[in-house]
Amino acid sequence: MPQGETFHRAVSKVLFISQIYGLLPVSNVRALDVADIRFRWCSPRILYSLLIGILNLSEFGAVINYVIKVTINFHTSSTLSLYIVCLLEHLFFWRLAIQWPRIMRTWHGVEQLFLRVPYRFYGEYRIKKRIYIVFTIVMSSALVEHCLLLGNSFHLSNMERTQCKINVTYFESIYKWERPHLYMILPYHFWMLPILEWVNQTIAYPRSFTDCFIMCIGIGLAARFHQLYRRIAAVHRKVMPAVFWTEVREHYLALKRLVHLLDAAIAPLVLLAFGNNMSFICFQLFNSFKNIGVDFLVMLAFWYSLGFAVVRTLLTIFVASSINDYERKIVTALRDVPSRAWSIEVQRFSEQLGNDTTALSGSGFFYLTRSLVLAMGTTIITYELMISDVINQGSIRQKTQYCREY
Repeated sequence: MPQGETFHRAVSKVLFISQIYGLLPVSNVRALDVADIRFRWCSPRILYSLLIGILNLSEFGAVINYVIKVTINFHTSSTLSLYIVCLLEHLFFWRLAIQWPRIMRTWHGVEQLFLRVPYRFYGEYRIKKRIYIVFTIVMSSALVEHCLLLGNSFHLSNMERTQCKINVTYFESIYKWERPHLYMILPYHFWMLPILEWVNQTIAYPRSFTDCFIMCIGIGLAARFHQLYRRIAAVHRKVMPAVFWTEVREHYLALKRLVHLLDAAIAPLVLLAFGNNMSFICFQLFNSFKNIGVDFLVMLAFWYSLGFAVVRTLLTIFVASSINDYERKIVTALRDVPSRAWSIEVQRFSEQLGNDTTALSGSGFFYLTRSLVLAMGTTIITYELMISDVINQGSIRQKTQYCREY
């Protein structure tokens, strides 16, 4: 592993891009030295992030006003939940930004153990490459989803304008369709559309980036557990002195403390991300039994959005669960230690490995391990069976009319 391939250097560009959308407003996030990372209340990044938060909060107020005046149902409540999740994600990233300089310094201190001999011989994990691949795949897929949903809105708003003979311009019909809550209180002006689209991106971006961020954390931590496992596997069935096991055990405990530190810092984000993903998947599954439409673009946007949410959730679990996977491999490797080499240090190491689950969690409600896939799959299948039994599919008709009441 290159000597400079630390987690901070691998993830800094990704975090810098997220700051464009007002997330994690930390100063000097691309600094070469973690000691230069600062959180300053009076900084351009804080002011910019605060501006985005105020715009999102203002639009959330308009959504509440719209829902109260129109009606509260399953679909309008989903719009409310979208804005609530967005505001909470911005809030939790602010909370994390305050702790980020301390976290990076602690992480950097632990990493120094694994950037020197003998761990440098077991460092082909390529943190930066993995992070860039994950970020590129997830966020480019999110961009495709955003473009499909935007094109879908353009198409449906035009269908409404022509079918219902609404005497408005094309762009005003888009504004009316996309932002009915603002249309009630703000008259249409063309110059508003780019601003509203930017606000829309700051709302949509955190949903996918939160999952991507959890994966980046998982990759950074798993890389060090991978090195520790490789060092233990290299002495498979060999008799090693007690000092070897003492050093390995101390390095494992340093990693475990780092996992606990990160878990305490990002647990609210993990809980929010998986709660939002599950609710969105269930909401889309419910919609799959309802009127979707006959247009190809409408169907493509719907099924792509659902498929992307499922794949992104599964990818987050599999990447983040690699921390726990490597720990289990270490447990298996310890079982092969010859009886003549078994010592007090090996015994202590074995007991500490079995004390609790080493993995990121959603505030202790669940852990990001492979078994979570089965639990979530069971929940979704149960939900699917319930709604398929409740909804009378004989009454479902394809949607061909797009007129809406305001």
